[in-house]
Amino acid sequence: MLIRQGIGVLAMVDNEKPYAIPMSFGYDADQVIFPMQWGSGYDGRKNGVIESNPNVCLTVYEQDAEAESIWRSVVITGELYEISEEKEQQAYASLAANAKFAPDLGVWGIPFENVEFRLFGLDTKNCTGREFSTGYGRRDGDEPE
Repeated sequence: MLIRQGIGVLAMVDNEKPYAIPMSFGYDADQVIFPMQWGSGYDGRKNGVIESNPNVCLTVYEQDAEAESIWRSVVITGELYEISEEKEQQAYASLAANAKFAPDLGVWGIPFENVEFRLFGLDTKNCTGREFSTGYGRRDGDEPE
């Protein structure tokens, strides 16, 4: 599922208040890392939040394309850290493999030359997953569709 999705919700803490944003991510199953690249400009909020508190939660979810009553989710908690130069190539390869990005980086309304890009990894402390069925229209004992 983590390879199929490539986008989730990254939750951070901004001065004791929740701050959650959609975030593209890569996934490297061999290293169990989740690289993320983000751009910001004009005193971007994300950079300030992460510098004051690197503890985050990344939530990824999906509805099964063939059996719409089945939902899956993965919740990863840990700390964000800047990826070192020697591991950048591997991180970019993971991003290229499964991250989903907006087709136009002009979505921020900031001239591209003023955008600062940073590459982060998520050091996983806890990773849990769940699959469940909503069971639309079924009663106990009914056969699944």
